[in-house]
Parts: sequence; structure tokens; C-alpha cells
Amino acid sequence: MFKAPLWLILAVPALAAAWVLSAWAAARRARAADALGKASTLAKITEAAGARRTLSTRLRLSALALLLAALAGPQWGVELVETRASARQVVIAVDVSLSMNAQDIKPSRLDRAKESLSLLLDQLRGERVAVVAFAGEAHVVCPLTHDIEAAKQLLSALEVGAVPTPGTAIGSAIRTGSALIGRFTGAKTLVLLTDGEDHKSDPLGAAREAAASGVKVFAVGIGTADGEPIPIEGGGYKKDAKGSTVISRLAEEPLAQAAQASGGAYFRSSPGMDEIAEIVGRIKSGDSSQGLAGAASRWRNRYAWPLALAFLLICLEMVLPLLPVAATRPRRDALVLAAMVLLAAHPSRAATLEGSLREGNRRYDDGKFDEALELYGEASGKKPSDPRPAFNAGAALFRMERDSDSAAAFDAVAQRREVPRALRADALYNMGNTRLRAEDYAGAADAYRRALALAPDDEDARRNLILALHHHKNPPPPKQCKNKKDPSPKPNDKDKKNSGGQGGERPNPPRTRPQDSLSREDAERVLRAVADREKTTKNKASPSSALNRRSKPPTGEDW
Repeated sequence: MFKAPLWLILAVPALAAAWVLSAWAAARRARAADALGKASTLAKITEAAGARRTLSTRLRLSALALLLAALAGPQWGVELVETRASARQVVIAVDVSLSMNAQDIKPSRLDRAKESLSLLLDQLRGERVAVVAFAGEAHVVCPLTHDIEAAKQLLSALEVGAVPTPGTAIGSAIRTGSALIGRFTGAKTLVLLTDGEDHKSDPLGAAREAAASGVKVFAVGIGTADGEPIPIEGGGYKKDAKGSTVISRLAEEPLAQAAQASGGAYFRSSPGMDEIAEIVGRIKSGDSSQGLAGAASRWRNRYAWPLALAFLLICLEMVLPLLPVAATRPRRDALVLAAMVLLAAHPSRAATLEGSLREGNRRYDDGKFDEALELYGEASGKKPSDPRPAFNAGAALFRMERDSDSAAAFDAVAQRREVPRALRADALYNMGNTRLRAEDYAGAADAYRRALALAPDDEDARRNLILALHHHKNPPPPKQCKNKKDPSPKPNDKDKKNSGGQGGERPNPPRTRPQDSLSREDAERVLRAVADREKTTKNKASPSSALNRRSKPPTGEDW
């Protein structure tokens, strides 16, 4: 294909005009020669000059054609390109506990928090943002992303009760948010939108841990000091264990202490939400970090090939007067042979899908993952319907520690129904490993479950599912997660079941294997607990009975 095919259309009249001018010049030379003497006599004298002139004309026309072809921008093969941008990392933690239903801030505390969050997101375009919802525990609603519109769509779904564990754990929200951005360079900010009521989750200690990772906490208190009762579904107000109506008040002191301990600041929510502009100003005054903004495939530009050939022909035309007479006589068979050699050497003819895959595999085995990724991209361009290049690109991206791109490549393979069942299962297994290394334990567990649905006998997927569930329930300390050794792809024999075919060297993506941190006894215990929990879930009678089975927080305060 060509980037600017209009030049090919213009090439026809341009070459025709050049040929007409050459023919007109030749006719004028012939008339001048006739005036000087007999044509047969002059032909013997000017034979060498005529041969050079004929060859020179052909070289100039060929060079002109190649220059026009270069201007048309020939493209073939596909390459993966990444865009990098400077950005700051911001996590916004929103309180969705029952107390956020209080209406001392109209229409309610949660509605004010959502308005503040929407305004904050609008002013953070260009930065990387994440959204965390918390009540008795914290959950990542939106991972770090540049897509502000997607974050705002997820925001609209936030409601009281979105986090099933009742209570308020501000310390858990700070720790979860810090874990998301603590490993990045540049400015790292956590914005808390809450009424400040906390049920013994140690927000001050969590803020100090965040400060140690370079994370600043900005807290926005939503509510009033006098407070109001908490309305509940079905009418009435929330009662405590003694039957007294609960009055939820804005707790500013713990929020101010936590913000100060991290180097941030505390603000009380105002009707005009002026505090949002000040928070954005402080965020943008910090240093930004360079990071990957996205990745995409594109056609590779090949204009250099015809441009280089045109340059060589022009150089040859310039040295023609220095060549012997015999060497300048045009020979049709020699020109045809030269054209055949150029076509045979053309990379688009020599390279095939299998050749690119085999060479990419060799580069992968040599540890040259960026070169392997480029070759897999070329292979994908030759046959987009073949899932193997995308699969192998995912393995190379994993080794380059580009987890989000790697997971996207494996997910693209897994979603294609025409792909063999075994290859889809391997893609889901590898996607689970990328998410596990990124500490997205819930996403890793989901990928492993889908892999087991396709390959129930895969013991590796079963064991990694146990590991992901264990870490999801009991997250490792942040320092342990940062310092642990990343898993490495390790091919095994069963991956080679699809390697038949031409040459026996068709590449197969290696399966990534996270390091095992559970003993066999612990794994079996976790597996039994998961099975019991799933059995209990299937036997639920109704949503109301599920609500009654929720575990109460240790303090007994579930608002």
C-alpha cells in the first residue's frame, strides 16, 4: 500500500512528459546531424556518444520513476509503536459507606463527593488517574488511566453499598491508593473525599507509610460538625447497637492529621467547590514522570528503498562519460537481469510469515525482546488472521515489563472464538500472570478461572488461581511486592503442541509462571476455603439474606 497514492497518478503524465522531451531533443539532434553531412558517416563517428546518451536517458527516466514512487510513500509490514508522555499520578478515593447518605450537605454527602470528583477529573486531563471506592475495605474501581471519560463513566455507577463490607476504613483507602502509584517517579497524589469517620483503620499510620513512598494526601471533608442522622432504605434512620439514632458528624481532625503527615493539606468541601481548583494547582506544580501513554500497530514506511535506488541511478548517470564505450552500450538482457536481482533481494519477497516468526523466536531466545516484538509485528501484518504473532508479541511485552500491553495482546487472542481452545487457554493463563505481577489479584483470578474453564486439567492455572485468591484476601506488604523477583516466561513441552508445520520451528508463546509463595498445605487449605465460599454463594436464598450474612466490622460500627 501507499501513504500518498496521488503521486503514482501524477507519475504517469510526468514520465510521459519526460519521455516526450527526450524524444524531441533526439529529433533536434538528428536534424542538426543531417545538416552536417551524410547520416551513415556521422553515425560511425558519434556511435559512442549516442550509446551513452541513450543509456543516460533511460537512467534519468528510471530515477524519476523511483523518486515519484518514494514520494508516494510505499508501506508494508507492521510495527508496534508506543507513545510516551509526561504525566502525574493521581488516585481519588471516594467514601461510599452508609454515612455518606447523610443529607447535611445537599442533596447528600455522596452526591457532593461525586460532583467534586467529576470536576477534579475534568481538570486533570493529561494526567494518569485512578478511582478507589472504600467503605469497610477499599476496592480499585478504575485503574490508572489517561482516559478521563472512562473514569467518569465508572464514577456515575458509584453508590452507597458499592463496597460490600460495611464501615469506614480510611487507612485501607490510603494504603490501596499508595500501592497503585508508589512505584512511579514524579508527583504522586492521593485525594480523599470522605466525611472523616473512621473505624480504627489507622489513617495516620497509613498516611505516614504513603509519605515514605512519596505520596501526598489531600483530604476533602464532606459534611458538617453538627451532623445528621443517616437515612436507611425503607425509611427511618440508622440505629446503633443500643437502639439509639446514629448522628454522623464531619471528623476533621483525623483527616487534617493524615494530610499533614504526608505533606498534603486538608480542605472542607464548599458549595462552590473552590478547594478542587486549589488541589489541582498543587498537583500540577509537582514534577511529572515519563511513562507509556499507549501502544498501537502501524504500517512501516519503506520510501527509503526507491529513494536509495534513484540516488544510485543518478550517480551512475553522472559517471557514464568515464566508462569505456563497450560498457555504455545498452543491453536488454543485462537490464532484465538487474531487475530480477533487485526483485529477488526485495525484503517483502524474501520475508514470509513463518520466516518472521522463526527469526522472532530466535531473537526472543537471545533476550532481544524489542527486536522479537518488531518481527512478530511484521508477521502479524503478513497474516492478521493468524493468532500466533499476537500471542508471541504478548510474551515479548511481558519480558519487557509492559504488563498492560502484554495483557491486552493475550486478551485479544483469548477473545477470538476461531482460535484453538488450547491456545486460548494459554493466552488466558499468561494474561493472569501479567495481572498477578501487576498486583491486580482480582483480575488475575478471573483470568485463571477462564483458563480453567477451557483447560480443566491445567494444574499450573489451578495453583496460580489459589495464589491470586490468597493475595487478594491477604495482600502482601507493599515493600514485599516491590522487591519480589518478577516471573520469567518458561517454555515447556506442552506448549509445543501447535508447533507442527513448515520447518518444525513455528514459534509458540512461552507460558509465564509466577513464583510460588505458598506451601502445598497452604494451597490446599485456600482451595478448600474458596470451594466452600463458592458453594455458599450458590446456595444464597435472596439478596436480603446475603446482606444479613455480611460480617460486621470489629468495632460493630457499620456506617
